[in-house]
Amino acid sequence: MINNDGFSNESNGQFVLSYELLCLFRWLVEYHGDDLKPIIAKALAAGLQDELASIDRTEQLPEIEDVQFSIVDFFSLLEELLLDGIDESVDQQAQEQDLLPSIDKIDTTVCDNETVRFSLEKATSLMKDDPSINAKKVLFEELLKRWKPHNASILN
Repeated sequence: MINNDGFSNESNGQFVLSYELLCLFRWLVEYHGDDLKPIIAKALAAGLQDELASIDRTEQLPEIEDVQFSIVDFFSLLEELLLDGIDESVDQQAQEQDLLPSIDKIDTTVCDNETVRFSLEKATSLMKDDPSINAKKVLFEELLKRWKPHNASILN
């Protein structure tokens, strides 16, 4: 995840990108570099070209902190869109495998949403590789692998 306060003096101006976001960048460059061209052309036509032309290069450029925040905002937007896309894809696959009723039965006071979500992602990923497997069984196996009880006195 992106560290939004990564530009404070205490952090030496560094921020961290998620592995998923780095994979998105690689994927876009490798498979969709040409698809970015129309987006850039649209931005130029919508006013970016005028903004670039109006910059007086002899004057001081915008504050470095403003530029850094623009980069963080851009990366944050990309990461948010990527995570939304992943969630939608996992939800669609879960619906196709009829896993939603099973998920609804999971007690979220005992097993947190992040564990359920990650287990669902893993199960749907495995089902892509081998559609003949039992989706519900794989989901529950993944849940058990990742489940960390918060209270040692919980008995199931």
